[in-house]
Amino acid sequence: MQIEKLESIKSVAADTRGKHRVLAELKRLEQETRHLEEELDQLEKMEAVSAVCKEILSNVETRPDPLLPT
Repeated sequence: MQIEKLESIKSVAADTRGKHRVLAELKRLEQETRHLEEELDQLEKMEAVSAVCKEILSNVETRPDPLLPT
């Protein structure tokens, strides 16, 4: 009789820990989802990267490299 009670107590405790792990993982995934959504929002608000790259490239091409011999 006592063995059955111990087994039922162990199964309840194991179930509670398992439930906690699942809830903790769910919370972590929700936080990661929110973070990725915020990052996507920031990317949508950014200026087109190609325009910035063209501007940087034109600046780099027009200036001589001080480390290269002339």
